[in-house]
Amino acid sequence: MNKGEIPARGPALAGRSFVVTFDVDCGELLPGHNFVARGLSDSGAGSGPDDDEPPTQLISLEYELVPGVPQSESHDIWGYLVGIEYAADVELPWAVTDGGAIAPFEGGATTHGSRGSWPIPEGARHLTFDLYPVRAGERWPDDRPAGQLVVDLHEQVAHWKAA
Repeated sequence: MNKGEIPARGPALAGRSFVVTFDVDCGELLPGHNFVARGLSDSGAGSGPDDDEPPTQLISLEYELVPGVPQSESHDIWGYLVGIEYAADVELPWAVTDGGAIAPFEGGATTHGSRGSWPIPEGARHLTFDLYPVRAGERWPDDRPAGQLVVDLHEQVAHWKAA
């Protein structure tokens, strides 16, 4: 991928309902692949683990790895999952964990991934995603973030701040 050039969204994103859309290149967080954040999809509404909170809007971070991961790498899915920590500018209604999925490795221009789902707390303006890279030959993300993806919900924009 040439610097500043972000490829078109892959077909996996066509049917998604987004809360905020953006196309932000977060750099090479995996050896040979850039992490391109595509937006926050609508994951419905949910309550915390105690189920005594009112339902809260849930979102997932949609992204693509560029170029797509070839099928020959399908034996090592763990080597293609960056670490993500989610936070907001107001207290989260419950402790969050990191779940998600990644599409089958088929090569091509992009490989789609989705992480979450996470709550958007009442009154939040900024959501932050600390992204932890995976180094060559490693199976787990580094313990230092590569940077932070910051999403401004009111302005409907996102930007990348490298560490």
